[in-house]
Amino acid sequence: MDAAVIAALAKWPNVPAVFGWLRLDARGQWWIREQRLQHEGMAAFFARNYSRDAHGRAYVQNGPQKVYVTLDAAPLAARRTAAGWATLPCDEGLPARAAFLTPEGLLLIEIGGELAVVDDRDLAAVLEEGAPAWDGDLALPPPALALSDHALPLTVMPLADLQRRYGVVATPKAEGGEAPSRASLPI
Repeated sequence: MDAAVIAALAKWPNVPAVFGWLRLDARGQWWIREQRLQHEGMAAFFARNYSRDAHGRAYVQNGPQKVYVTLDAAPLAARRTAAGWATLPCDEGLPARAAFLTPEGLLLIEIGGELAVVDDRDLAAVLEEGAPAWDGDLALPPPALALSDHALPLTVMPLADLQRRYGVVATPKAEGGEAPSRASLPI
C-alpha cells in the first residue's frame, strides 16, 4: 500500500466506503462508472492499493476510503506469457495450480490461491496448447490442460460456484455497520 494511503488512513479513520462506482472487467481493465480508465498512473495506483477484505470483497484503498470493486468474473485476470502467467491488476509471477471451464465458456485458473479469469484474447491459444485434440464438448472435457510448463487439472464448474468456492464477492455490498456512500470519488 502506498505511504500516502497509510498516512490518510491514520488521519481520517472513519471515511464511508464507496460501492458501485469501480469495476474490474475480465481483461483486468478498470472501469469508473461506465467509462474504461485510460490514465496509466491511476491504473497503477489502483493496482498497488488493490486487495480483498475478510468478506471476500475486492477494493481499492483510495486514501482513507475503501472503494469496493464490482468484478465481471474474478479478482484477477490472467494472460499467458512465454514465462507462464501474468495477472492483472497485480502480478506476483506465481504458477497456476488448477483450471476451470464455465458452461458460459470462461476459462479460469487458480493462481496463488486466488481465482483469475483467463483473458479471452488468450483463450484459443491456451486451449490449443493445453488440449489440442479436444472438440470443446463440456460434457467430455480433458482431465487437464497440458501446458508446456506444467499440466493443470481441469474441471467444469459454473462461475457462481467458483466464486463461492474461492470466497469471491462479485458485487460487493455494505456489511453491518458500514455506511455505503455513492458520493463522488476523491480520486
